[in-house]
Amino acid sequence: MNVFKVEVKRGFKSLIIWSVVCILLIVLFMSMFPSMKDSGMQELVNTKMDALPEAILDAFNLKDAPDFSKLNEYFAYVFQYIAMAGAIYGGILGAKSLIEEESEGTIEFLYAKPISRTKIVTSKILSSVVLFYLFVMLMAIGSIIVALVVKPADIEFINVVMDMKKLYLGLFFVGMVFMSIGFSISVLIPHLRLATPISIGTFFITYLLGIFSQMIDSLEFLKYFSPFNYAIPSEIIKNGFDTTNILLGLIISIICITLTYVIYRKKDFKI
Repeated sequence: MNVFKVEVKRGFKSLIIWSVVCILLIVLFMSMFPSMKDSGMQELVNTKMDALPEAILDAFNLKDAPDFSKLNEYFAYVFQYIAMAGAIYGGILGAKSLIEEESEGTIEFLYAKPISRTKIVTSKILSSVVLFYLFVMLMAIGSIIVALVVKPADIEFINVVMDMKKLYLGLFFVGMVFMSIGFSISVLIPHLRLATPISIGTFFITYLLGIFSQMIDSLEFLKYFSPFNYAIPSEIIKNGFDTTNILLGLIISIICITLTYVIYRKKDFKI
């Protein structure tokens, strides 16, 4: 029995739905870019942002006001909301992976096959990574096509592609961190129906920690507990990736995946 192929096939429909929705959102947001190039529109946006409290600007990564007349800065701002959806999708992929058979009553069939629990976990992790990789690639292709349509004539297309490459690498990284957390959730929850709400809840709780860390100086340390903050699109465009954040993400992923293997190998299945 090829668990990897079965899992990829099972998750393909969900992959297409998530990809189509996110690409449509990108098309919607990017269709507004031509109007943002107008100096009057940029001035209006700046005026509105200047009226907001500094804490709110920090929370939504607007402290260093982006120039919405520049394609890369506009896309980076828009992309942070698309990336939120991507991170949630990654978490859901992980959280559903190892509880599906147990909830559907087919774990006995899977366990009866000549395949070790370690190989089951490995196959499911690999299938989830492949599905998320395809999700990121589909969105990247969609974004590049849209950017080609709306980009100003004075911008080199290769520069647009390179900026988007960095953003999508950031999305893939954050998605992998949340997916790893999802794997550990998957071996702990008692039923499949809890996978999605717990994944979404985990994302928003950690996201709020990131917001609090930016709004309250004494809580700045909370940013390290917010994986989404490890690859904020606007920061990636301006400053690149932060080594500390990359290391933190890798440590979290390694710990969560290790726990997944350990717990799953010792778990008593409900047959």
